[in-house]
Amino acid sequence: FQKRLKAETAKAGVKPKPYDFMFWTNLYMCLTAMVISGGLGEVGTGLAYCAGNPEILEKIIKFAICSAVGQSFIFYTIANFDPLILSTVTTTRKIFSVLLSIFLKGHTLSLTGWTGIAMACSGILSEMHAKMSGKAKAH
Repeated sequence: FQKRLKAETAKAGVKPKPYDFMFWTNLYMCLTAMVISGGLGEVGTGLAYCAGNPEILEKIIKFAICSAVGQSFIFYTIANFDPLILSTVTTTRKIFSVLLSIFLKGHTLSLTGWTGIAMACSGILSEMHAKMSGKAKAH
């Protein structure tokens, strides 16, 4: 989808900007969330919870700021690189998040979990190796 969108906008002489992607994605997700929460009758409950627990507002604002910063990087990558780069970046970030959680907070991981991390790291390393080999042969 991303490659097709970039090709179509290039034909029109327009280069998509990261914040265009981010704005439209967030607008549609906000509208979807509002429709679903309204349909399920959760709007009043959510507002009542926030009113009854005002300390949660600070946490919601911090979460929103962190999400916006993270999304900025993701949408910059989408707009300027191809989807494979984005998947590599996000997979690497998730692996480091898990490893930091294990080593800094003392969480544990099963053998299956370690196997998954090893497989993910192997995939990223093999992708890097293939890319480096391809560049070396091109010269």
